[in-house]
Amino acid sequence: MSILETVRLTKIYGQDKNKVEALKDVTVSIEKGGFTTIVGPSGSGKSTLLHCMAGLDVPTAGEVLLNGRNIFSLSEEKLSMLRRRNFGFVFQSFNLIPVIDVYENITLPVSLDDKKIDKEYTSKIIDILGLQDKAESFPNELSGGQQQRVAIARALSNKPDIIFADEPTGNLDSKTAEEVIKIFRTCVEELGETLIVVTHNNDIAAAADVCITMRDGRIKHQ
Repeated sequence: MSILETVRLTKIYGQDKNKVEALKDVTVSIEKGGFTTIVGPSGSGKSTLLHCMAGLDVPTAGEVLLNGRNIFSLSEEKLSMLRRRNFGFVFQSFNLIPVIDVYENITLPVSLDDKKIDKEYTSKIIDILGLQDKAESFPNELSGGQQQRVAIARALSNKPDIIFADEPTGNLDSKTAEEVIKIFRTCVEELGETLIVVTHNNDIAAAADVCITMRDGRIKHQ
């Protein structure tokens, strides 16, 4: 069953001689509870597609449908609320808050939404991600791989419909990247998450259920 769709999505930056068509009439469908990767050379439009699907960037034309509803029909306030409550984000830079500990970083999206922290669920994701002995540590006391695991746990904390990850292994060595791939599969198989990952990493692409290939702003293969 499809959870997210793009319909004839177009994104244009600049105008006249500086005009760049980052996305050209892109239509894709993302299955609920699946692991989807988006691959392609630099400049192919894959990050732009991810950002539009996640409501972080507004398309020039076309629609992004979450459970059949165009997210860009929402007011900015409601779109911001949707991003906070329905989406989780993992990026190449971990974006952890240095002055709060691991547990507080993980539960930050829940706290910002003024919701009660589900301690049982939080403990479960901390266990799954192997962070039991790091909950009271601060980000600067962690390795890069551990910081990325915290970032993934934070993305999971609000029980989102979809997790978006943009080059999540870009700053990690190959061994740590392998660990992240296993964690992503666990998120899908044990937690039932829907995962969309932009990557240059062939191992992540191979581990996915669906691999979307982009070139020059268009879908070449899905």
